[in-house]
Amino acid sequence: FPSLLSALACLLGLLLLGACSSQDTRSVTLVGYNYTERPIYTFSVNGGGGSNIFVGGGGASFSCCTDITVGQPVEIKWLYDTTEKQYLAGLREEKRSTTVIVPPPTVPEAEYLEVHFYPDHHVELALVKYPGDRRIPYEEKDE
Repeated sequence: FPSLLSALACLLGLLLLGACSSQDTRSVTLVGYNYTERPIYTFSVNGGGGSNIFVGGGGASFSCCTDITVGQPVEIKWLYDTTEKQYLAGLREEKRSTTVIVPPPTVPEAEYLEVHFYPDHHVELALVKYPGDRRIPYEEKDE
């Protein structure tokens, strides 16, 4: 009888521990936004591949699916490409990576992870119900 009580107490403890550590893990579709002056040939979030993003591009190509956990870090890797003019000026491909914490969703049913690439090489994430507009307007430059 004492071993049954011990087993029940242990089971109850495990159930309570599981309830306390519940995490918001979900499978999301990636969508990238590029505010840099270089094309992004490819990017990934925790190994889940995203599409290429032209200079000034973003919000149009979706890549499914990547598992993320709200409040936890994800590794973002990307490869800068070059325009023809940049290549002729001596610029070459450049690998980058960073770690970013997944923010809380804008709404509970969010299923898209926006990945925003900025000119200073930092990356911001947004967990949204549906992808939105660019955060920085694109102004085409004469090359």
